[in-house]
Amino acid sequence: MHKIETGLFLGRLPFASVGQGPERLLIINGGQGFMMKPCPSRLEKDARRLIHIFPPGTSFVLIGYDPAPKADLSLEGMARDIAEIIDADFKKPAKLMGISYGGVVATQVTARYPDLVGRLVLLASAHGFSADGKERLKRQIQFAKAEQFHALLEEFTTAFRRPWLNLLLRFRLRFEGRSLIARMGAPRTIVRYLEAMLDNDVAYEGLRDISARTLILGGERDQFFGGMMEATASAISGAKLTLLAGETHMAPVERASEVRRHLEEFIRS
Repeated sequence: MHKIETGLFLGRLPFASVGQGPERLLIINGGQGFMMKPCPSRLEKDARRLIHIFPPGTSFVLIGYDPAPKADLSLEGMARDIAEIIDADFKKPAKLMGISYGGVVATQVTARYPDLVGRLVLLASAHGFSADGKERLKRQIQFAKAEQFHALLEEFTTAFRRPWLNLLLRFRLRFEGRSLIARMGAPRTIVRYLEAMLDNDVAYEGLRDISARTLILGGERDQFFGGMMEATASAISGAKLTLLAGETHMAPVERASEVRRHLEEFIRS
């Protein structure tokens, strides 16, 4: 059993820490980090899932999102927070990973603060969302504004490649809907993060300034970042792009062993 410690960075950003290695990997969580209430048990649960896609003994810190973001929330501001945390608490240049929505933030950090990041991993992510991905975000924003949480959760019931997993998610939503909705974050918080993600892609010029060794790993048919992972890889000098054939946004879950192998090769090389 891995010991997981939880706490706050900057007095407001929740984190879960696994291991005490000298070169801890800093991971920016995906959208569930602001879609759901950021209680310690939730972040600890996300951290335990990640343990299974890393080589044994990997030390990492999973960071979430401010549960009460300001009205002027932006990717630039989120990147500034992460840069401050790296500068104060991590060996530099740091190893930084972003998962899904978190990868957009991680790319922003690496482009704006190149001296702080030595390795960058974008897992099921890219520097910005695809056209289809942005349409999905717009629907999510509409549902969150209307507090239609059931419809918002249904947006994720087509995320898996395997139909039976999507069906299982639909059954869970049907029978555990009230419990899931009770754990959702505040509508205003969800909307602010989604709008920040929608409006603030990293410019291609910024990508060309990234000098960190970069791995972009995800599904070939990602519903949020399809086509954008290739664009990100082509703009970052020397970036390694690995797309898993036929896989979707949930490739890290459905192909965990293969994802682990690629991560191990990159992290330990």
